[in-house]
Amino acid sequence: MSYESLPIAALALAPPIIAIALAMYTRQVLVSLFAGVWIGALMIADWNPIAATALSMDWIVEVVRSPFDTKFLILIMFMGAGAAFIYKSGGIIALQNWIGHRVNTARDSQILTWLIGIFIFFDSYTSTIVTGNATRELSQENNTSREMHAYVLDSTTSPVTTFGPVSNWIGYQVSMIIVGFEAARFTAEEVGITAFGLFLQSIPWNIYCFLAFFMVGFISITQRFYGPMLNAEWRARKEKKTRRDDATPLSDITTDVGEPSEKNPTLINFFAPILSLLVVGLVSMWWLGGGHQSGVDIATAFQETDVALGLLYGSFAFMAVGMLGAVGFGTMDLEEASDTVISGFKTMMIAAAIIVLAWSIGHAAEQVGTAQYIVDVMVDSSIPGSFLPLLIFLAAMFIAFTTGTSWGTMAILTPLAIPLGYEMSGLSILPVLMGVLFGGAIWGDHVSPISDTTVMSSIFAGSDHIDHVTTQIPFAMTAAGVTVLMLLLYAVGVTSPLVLLPLAVVLTAGAVIALNKFDARRKNLPEVMPTTDAIDNGEIDVDAIENGSKTDGTRINGRYSFVESIPLTAVGIVIAYLCLVFGFMTLGF
Repeated sequence: MSYESLPIAALALAPPIIAIALAMYTRQVLVSLFAGVWIGALMIADWNPIAATALSMDWIVEVVRSPFDTKFLILIMFMGAGAAFIYKSGGIIALQNWIGHRVNTARDSQILTWLIGIFIFFDSYTSTIVTGNATRELSQENNTSREMHAYVLDSTTSPVTTFGPVSNWIGYQVSMIIVGFEAARFTAEEVGITAFGLFLQSIPWNIYCFLAFFMVGFISITQRFYGPMLNAEWRARKEKKTRRDDATPLSDITTDVGEPSEKNPTLINFFAPILSLLVVGLVSMWWLGGGHQSGVDIATAFQETDVALGLLYGSFAFMAVGMLGAVGFGTMDLEEASDTVISGFKTMMIAAAIIVLAWSIGHAAEQVGTAQYIVDVMVDSSIPGSFLPLLIFLAAMFIAFTTGTSWGTMAILTPLAIPLGYEMSGLSILPVLMGVLFGGAIWGDHVSPISDTTVMSSIFAGSDHIDHVTTQIPFAMTAAGVTVLMLLLYAVGVTSPLVLLPLAVVLTAGAVIALNKFDARRKNLPEVMPTTDAIDNGEIDVDAIENGSKTDGTRINGRYSFVESIPLTAVGIVIAYLCLVFGFMTLGF
């Protein structure tokens, strides 16, 4: 069905908009998502409510029967079981005994989460799961809000896997560029650049992802928050409540699995399952993409691989190794291990339901022509060629927000953006369009409550899902706003990423500080969030903060040294990572 057959074309926006609005207002994600699916079915069923209900059921069954989706649902069950074994076998206790004395503040735990996310750059799901499991208890102990933990996971994993240097995201993005070449009816030989080469040249133009990644580190190191996150972090530090009293986390491993065993806590039960997940998942994706065959390089293998099947193999290894370690080291018997598998599955049930309905919303949007309506409206606006990157960025943002899928957005827009850009401005604009398109698609993922990666971040941070979305939106909007400004500069003639990207980073840092100062003063809260110890020891005058009676001599802000091992290590690793990314990028020139 096309949106043109609807009585009002703008009704094509109704399914995702209604789902998102209801979710944000009622905080009942499942009901809101189903309402969006049903509204889309109602349009297709000629406004017959009984037929719409039946069609909604058909759509849900259809998405679950999709081979990719079926594999994904099974793998997240295995992931839940593997995570349960790490927790129940005492692996988390062993980790805390090993590193806990080095991670003493909320700032430390936030920086550590950011760093671990950088190392796992080959898949966003895997990065979210591993990083979330590795740092959740430390974050909890150090009074980092669940909202902040979810933000660090969400805004680190997708940008990092977008850049690579090797990831399933890169393989998918390159495959979309190939589709764009076909839509434009030219070959790589004709234009003198391969799809992979074009992707490499697009990296410095993915301004949003660089800024999102930078903001996580900058906010964590400086402890300058704003928006709802400022309130969440103050609650966590002052009241030691890492979640709101009436928050509903998507997964609570302590409630679902029980208390961890203290019989024989060992780091092997923490690291062995995670390493098996990484190694088996990565090797499986490489193998399934034909990497073992002569003449197939790593990039091609990840482009051609079956992502869901590779991660399914990895997640099974994650669960199996966790079970073997738990039984082998005597932390639980076989019966307890079997019960832990079931308990781990239970931790994922709500998440699985939300993900299925999120997919169904995407299917409903496809059926009523949501994305095509957005594209047609944007293209018909007759914006000059130099403004085309801004147009594509905005279109990608809106499509990803309303459909909840960055990959789907890339699939929709890339076949349009490449031929349109080539006809209007020539080959030189294509790297710009691809960079901003990929960035805009990920922005939509970051702010949409119906995005599967956003759901996964909430799960493995133990956060209320809507709380995660509402606290992340101001940060994502800051990075997006600076990106829009850079694209406006591009439109008026500043066309070098060597100028625009550093300028964007500086402006983002300034925006974070300015917004922090404004919001903290407006709310009578600290600009630099203090540690819990500083509050408990009376170093921070809490009464003066809450009564608004601060004077020049009142200490209300936290104090942190930047010359410490954790922030210095973080800066060093990030610089090394960025050198790797840009070294990788130069292969395309």
